Order: sequence, then structure tokens, then C-alpha cells
Amino acid sequence: MNKRFLLASCLALFALIVSACGGSKTTEVDVTLTDFGIKSSLTTFQTGVPYHFVVTNKGAVVHEFMIVPPQTAGTASSEELDKIAIGHIEESDLQSGVTKTVAVTFTEPFPAGTLEMACHLPGHYEAGMKLPIIVQ
Repeated sequence: MNKRFLLASCLALFALIVSACGGSKTTEVDVTLTDFGIKSSLTTFQTGVPYHFVVTNKGAVVHEFMIVPPQTAGTASSEELDKIAIGHIEESDLQSGVTKTVAVTFTEPFPAGTLEMACHLPGHYEAGMKLPIIVQ
């Protein structure tokens, strides 16, 4: 077998493997935090796809960003929420006017009503800083 043909075949096989295994590109998600709401360019996500959440605090006060299961008043402490958060940007990093990012790849599906973007600073969640999302 000719060396050039063998090399070309190996390169073609390598390209096929790379595109099949690592071909998913990162999807950017623009998230805006206001006083007191959350808007996102996407609310439906796919498992296995890398997402880059670009979170901007357009509110006048500090906020945090979390992707967590919905909470009812007093069900989880902030430490517990930190442990279960799939994506999180601390309040110390989201002063008014600041933009921060967090990378998230969902590894399992979350049907409607089981996951949301939220701010859990005192009073913020209760004021409406939550946005339900779906992961398929």
C-alpha cells in the first residue's frame, strides 16, 4: 500500500472520529438580571451540549446567578444551594453593571418544573428572580 494513501486514510479517519466525538460547539446563552427578574436568550437546553452563560447584572443592586431546582421558602440554606447548583456565579462577582460567565454542560434531562435560573439573595427569589428552564 502506498504511504500517501495510508496517510490520507488515517487523516480522514481521524477527522471523522474527532467530528463524531468532539464536534459539539459551545452555545452562548445571554442572561440579563434586573431588579427583580431574569431574562435569558434560551430556556430549553440539550444534554451533552456545552453552554457558556454570559450573565449581566443590569439591576441597581447586587445579584447572584444559580441554576438549581425550584425552592420554596426556607427549604434550603445558601450553603445547600451552593452544593446542588449546576451553575453558579457568586453575589460578590455580580455587582450592578457587571458581566460574568459560567460554563455548564447538562448531563441529565430536567423536565419542565424541575430546574430554574434564580437569584437566592434574601427577598430576591420571592420578588420574582426565577426563570424555569427545560433540559432535554
